[in-house]
Amino acid sequence: MTICAPLASTIPLEVTMPVSRTDRRPTMTSEARFSSPGFLLSHIGRVAQTWITEALAPLDLLPREAAALLVLRQHGELAQQRLGELLDMDPNYLVFVTKKLEMLGLVERTRDPEDGRRRLVSITAAGLERRDAADAAVNAVEERLATGIGADDLRTLRRLLLQLDANTGARHPVIDPR
Repeated sequence: MTICAPLASTIPLEVTMPVSRTDRRPTMTSEARFSSPGFLLSHIGRVAQTWITEALAPLDLLPREAAALLVLRQHGELAQQRLGELLDMDPNYLVFVTKKLEMLGLVERTRDPEDGRRRLVSITAAGLERRDAADAAVNAVEERLATGIGADDLRTLRRLLLQLDANTGARHPVIDPR
C-alpha cells in the first residue's frame, strides 16, 4: 500500500506501508505516520488519556475527577462554580463529578453560609489520600511515556507544551476561593 502525504513544502512524500502478515494491518514508523506535529500531539494525547484512565481505574477515578481533587488540594475550599471555572468543566458535568466524589467520601459539599444558593466544595482526608495515589499512578504513566528522554529534554518539552497550551487560549485564572 502506498500513501502520498504532502509536506510543508508541498512536495509529496511517498511512504510504502508494509502490511503485517499476522493481523493484516498496515504498519508504519511514527515519523511517517505523523508528518504533522498537530497530528502527533493528537495521537500522543489520545494514548496518554487512555493510559491515565486505565491507571486511575483501580482508584475508581476518571481523569477529570482526579483533576478536581488536584485543584481542591492545591487551593482548598472553593465555590463549586469557581471549581468548574478552574477545571474548564461544563457546570452540568461538574455536578456529576462532585456528587460522585462526595458519594466516595473524597469531597464535602456544603451550602455557603453567605449565599445559600451556592455550594462550597472541599477535599476530605480520604480525598487527599486518593489524590496522592492518583499522583503515583499518573507519574508511572508519565515515566512510561518519557522512556528514553533525558531530564533536560523533559524540561524543554514541558516548557514547549506550556507554550502550546498558552497558544490555545487556555484560561488559567487567578485563584479567588469565593
